[in-house]
Amino acid sequence: MNVTMDKIVMHKLYFINEAFERKLKASNSGDRNRLEGQGRILSMLKVRDMISTKDLSIILGVSVSSVNSLLAKLEKKALIEKVPSEEDKRVLLIKITEKGLKYKVEPPVNYSVFNCLNDEEKKQFDSYLTKIIIELKKDLGEDDPKFSKKRRKLFEEIFDLDDSEEWLDLV
Repeated sequence: MNVTMDKIVMHKLYFINEAFERKLKASNSGDRNRLEGQGRILSMLKVRDMISTKDLSIILGVSVSSVNSLLAKLEKKALIEKVPSEEDKRVLLIKITEKGLKYKVEPPVNYSVFNCLNDEEKKQFDSYLTKIIIELKKDLGEDDPKFSKKRRKLFEEIFDLDDSEEWLDLV
């Protein structure tokens, strides 16, 4: 592929990113606030609760202080509660409440944009994205190996995966 085609592909990726950002911003306005960050936490807790704030931050790829800020908002709405760990009382575990379980978390964008692709095309597109992500990770350098190992382990545990899942290399 020549440089010109690389530029075209890159500009299309910029456009897609910009369009998704605009859609995200539009969907998060007023009463239609989809709780993007809070929604990610609730979605995670619906899969597995009683998880520490530190582990949540690792899974979500955000700082502990950011997670704590989001948790405070969720706690204020009675969607979660903080429970001391039985093993170490200094550690707070996050438990989703009945209200939190019933809370419908809407995706921040409408996934129907992918309806223009059939299942085979979606698989191919996913494969291409995986290749691009792997190259980007090579360019950016490795994350802290301890962090990467911990994050991968948490994904395997929470989602009941085995380590042969190819996409785990991307987390």
